Amino acid sequence: MYYTAGYYLIIPKHERGTVNGYTYTSRTWSVSRYVSYVYPDAEWGLSWLYSKRQFAKVKNFKPDATALAALHSWTEQEYEQSNYGYPGFFTSLAKALEFKKLFLASLPQVQLLGLFLDENFYPAALEQTQAYPSVALDLHRLLQRRLPEPDAGSVIGYDLLGLLDLGGFEPFSYHVLEQEYHQHFGITLNEYGLFLNQADCQRVTAYTDQIADEPATWFPFKVKLFA
Repeated sequence: MYYTAGYYLIIPKHERGTVNGYTYTSRTWSVSRYVSYVYPDAEWGLSWLYSKRQFAKVKNFKPDATALAALHSWTEQEYEQSNYGYPGFFTSLAKALEFKKLFLASLPQVQLLGLFLDENFYPAALEQTQAYPSVALDLHRLLQRRLPEPDAGSVIGYDLLGLLDLGGFEPFSYHVLEQEYHQHFGITLNEYGLFLNQADCQRVTAYTDQIADEPATWFPFKVKLFA
């Protein structure tokens, strides 16, 4: 059984880069701010965390002062009601759709993704999020609710995400390991730059952790796309 780990409104960055002489274009659909624009990222979506520097990085979204104040008023109200949390997720599909309708009408390219965690990984995920309550409390509270995965949505793959001790997710795709996954494990990613199944995520978890060398605990998440 899978439980809800958050709904995210994102636009994949699809950035180009070069690693070890290999030129690539990122194609992963991920909820991590490292490879996608997240709407709203808590570091500009909540007034008490608002950073002009972070907001300046947001693609194609420049609301005026009045619109931004309205956005902050909405997110703060929903945060108090545990409908929105750090680092930028909604706890329900309905609230994600409401935000999109209210504030993102000018961005039809925004995609709504849902993350869902297998119950077998719940003890470890709860332990990890409880260990750093100042930054992971919102996700910890959501996981504690054990909200079942809805029937709605289309599964587009599985994302391997490192839950960081400073909050947020470190995506496997940040480290450009697609060629190495194929060479060492015979694993090919799908059209969304995601794994085809949870088992493939688990096969490369230790390798990814070694390469990433981050203070993170890695979990495989089912990813759904919602219309």
